[in-house]
Amino acid sequence: MKKGFTLAEVLITLGIIGIIAAMTLPSLIGNYKKKVLQNQFKVAYSLFQQAYLKIQADWGYTPNCYYWDKNPYGGNKCIAYDDRGGCTKWALSDGSELPKNYNGNMEECKIFYKALEKTIQVINKCENNAFEKGCIPEYEGIDTVRIANNPDLSEDEAYVQTSGCNNFRKTNLLNKTPAFVLKNGMIMIPYSISGSPIFLLDINGKKSPNKWGHDLFAFRIRGNTNLQLNLLPEGSCSATEKGGLTTKQMIENMYNSKYTK
Repeated sequence: MKKGFTLAEVLITLGIIGIIAAMTLPSLIGNYKKKVLQNQFKVAYSLFQQAYLKIQADWGYTPNCYYWDKNPYGGNKCIAYDDRGGCTKWALSDGSELPKNYNGNMEECKIFYKALEKTIQVINKCENNAFEKGCIPEYEGIDTVRIANNPDLSEDEAYVQTSGCNNFRKTNLLNKTPAFVLKNGMIMIPYSISGSPIFLLDINGKKSPNKWGHDLFAFRIRGNTNLQLNLLPEGSCSATEKGGLTTKQMIENMYNSKYTK
């Protein structure tokens, strides 16, 4: 007659199973969450890319709200600074005045965003004070993320480094920058609805983690009069919090079979 397991043996076995579970579950859960966010990113990217194509088809031409696919004017330089060292005025590399369309054609951004609101089904809009009004959670800004990633960086240094991206600094992001809440829960935060085709997109809305490079990503619309608008990663006015990925990396992963299977 075979003997059964003793209570001590059962407890030891359960303890071993518990230890193994404690070691592997966090990794499994983490990988699952990354997979979910990657799929949500893919849905969001497709939604906006299709929206641009629809608007372009409806209008019969490329809307004038884009950064140049290739800048025709060459480089630039800062020629005036504020008392904290942030740039307040730019010129061409030779010192001559910047053309109005130096960055791209943006004179139709206001009506383009109006058309986009309808196409992506915006159900709530905060033109300012987006955090106080409940349109967005409390995000960090590109300035505070830079400081968190580099503790030796002073506030003034972060201010200078984010010059030209002031609408995405934390104070402005929460209190001045507009925000759109979509029917599907996603949140779109345009840098400016009147003249800048750069925006942030929270792919899962107010759900956590609400961090740059995790579920909050920066995009830029590029194109020209002969090409369709393209949704590309924003580089200058962007940030990545610890453990996150850049928008460029997310797009690359989206097309990588390892992440899409």
